[in-house]
Amino acid sequence: MHEASLTLPAELKSVSQARRFLRDALEKWKVTGFELAAPQVLTELVTNAALHARSAYTIHLRAEPDAVLIEVTDSSPALPQARHYGPGATTGRGIALVEALSAAWGVQSSPTGKTVWCRVRSDDELPDFGPDSDDEAADVTPITGRPEAGGRSHLTARAMAYAA
Repeated sequence: MHEASLTLPAELKSVSQARRFLRDALEKWKVTGFELAAPQVLTELVTNAALHARSAYTIHLRAEPDAVLIEVTDSSPALPQARHYGPGATTGRGIALVEALSAAWGVQSSPTGKTVWCRVRSDDELPDFGPDSDDEAADVTPITGRPEAGGRSHLTARAMAYAA
């Protein structure tokens, strides 16, 4: 099993460094099939750490037989919360994306902060978020409610695009 860690400053410019770290680690380990979900989940987690924890954060990656485990540790005790903004909002959908793209996710509190973790399977195992012939921009509805069984929220292709 391969593992790697990196600590970055609480700056939004560190988000691109985090994605590059993930990409380089997967390439070094010769792990393929994680070009969509893993970088998106990592982006959401490190952006939250940079914006809300306002402290340096550590990324820990582990390649598992059927998934990549992504952990982001920061020094804030505040737990991530799903937000319910209106359809015109340009923020507040990160946790919904994490739920949709992860096989499982959670938070572990510690005396010095928290670790948000996600287990992401290969892109081949993602639900079909592709648009169908009936999809229209007007079909987009706000992401609300609890995740469906298995820790995942159902999002249409348009909702995914809208949430990004």
